[in-house]
Amino acid sequence: MKILFVTDLYPLENENCAKALFYIIQEWKRQGHEVEVIKSNFIFNSLIRGRKIFRQKIYNQNGVKIYNLNFHTPFLFNVYHKLPKGFSLKNYDVIISHMPCGTLMAQKLLKRDKIKYICGVHASDIVVLKDFKYSIYFKNQLKKAYLNADKIAARSPVLQKKIEEIIPETEDKTFVAYSGLNDEILNRELKPKFFNEKTFQISTAASLIKRKNIDIIIKALKLCNRNDFKLTIIGDGSQKRSLEKLAKKLQLEKNIVFTGKLTREEVLKNLSDSDIFILISDNETFGLAYLEAMAENNIIIAKKGDGIDGILQDNQNAFLINSDVIELKNCLEKIFSMSEKEIEIIKQNTIDTIKQLTLSKAAENYIKNIQ
Repeated sequence: MKILFVTDLYPLENENCAKALFYIIQEWKRQGHEVEVIKSNFIFNSLIRGRKIFRQKIYNQNGVKIYNLNFHTPFLFNVYHKLPKGFSLKNYDVIISHMPCGTLMAQKLLKRDKIKYICGVHASDIVVLKDFKYSIYFKNQLKKAYLNADKIAARSPVLQKKIEEIIPETEDKTFVAYSGLNDEILNRELKPKFFNEKTFQISTAASLIKRKNIDIIIKALKLCNRNDFKLTIIGDGSQKRSLEKLAKKLQLEKNIVFTGKLTREEVLKNLSDSDIFILISDNETFGLAYLEAMAENNIIIAKKGDGIDGILQDNQNAFLINSDVIELKNCLEKIFSMSEKEIEIIKQNTIDTIKQLTLSKAAENYIKNIQ
């Protein structure tokens, strides 16, 4: 299958952005599909998100041709003038768009050429559909895209439910397009490990921005009123300094380590040393960090009704809570008091779940749904 993938969420060179779509595209290539990418950058949006703006040209990276296109207006006009002469959607079997900027551009391309169209749904899309400030232009254009799409790829069960509630007409054409972990990570032997006898090792991995709710983790640990834990905060972002000040104010600086940005290998090493992984972000799309922590034998605490809810089941293979200090404090105290047998059951369930979430299966599932 020859696929044209349109999104602004695709890393160029060493760009710091989520790589879940990158991994799926690389796996499609490995499975024999031909994939080209249009990286559609609305410059104002990129600046707000702190993303690097690359020169407009064609890149060839990891065997994928990438048309990097920069726009000063939100795809209001014909976009073909940005592409090489003779470019046509008819050279592809399917066009897939992900993220609002990708979807808005795909709509402009489809005005000239009609082919099979798949529209992805992320947490960002739901924000645009629900937030009043987007109602003048973006909301209507996105809604039109979902109605015109042949299929809709929701990035999690939660997002599938949300898009079907907002636009009921989409109900018969949605499917869940999971992320997955590299098969090699999951092919090794996974067995439940038990907590460090002296110190509870706790971790989180995220961009240090407000919606990730890292401050709630710090405050909840303070309320637990114990000193036998170490919290490792992996990542960087605008809130790093305020979080460091919070840790100092609560007299937890000896218990909390801020690693800054790490390589993927370093992240996995930290997760392998961890007992409990916490990520209770608002508007989380899916989060590969959850899967990586599951593969490294962590007990997972995640946000109820968001992100990976639906794959994780409360009190079975994880704990699901609201983004609330008291709820998190109570959840942590419950875990701290669990017996070895209870820990083993939760962790074995987590292992059984993660073994089903390989990258190869995720990529195959996506293709199967659009064929």
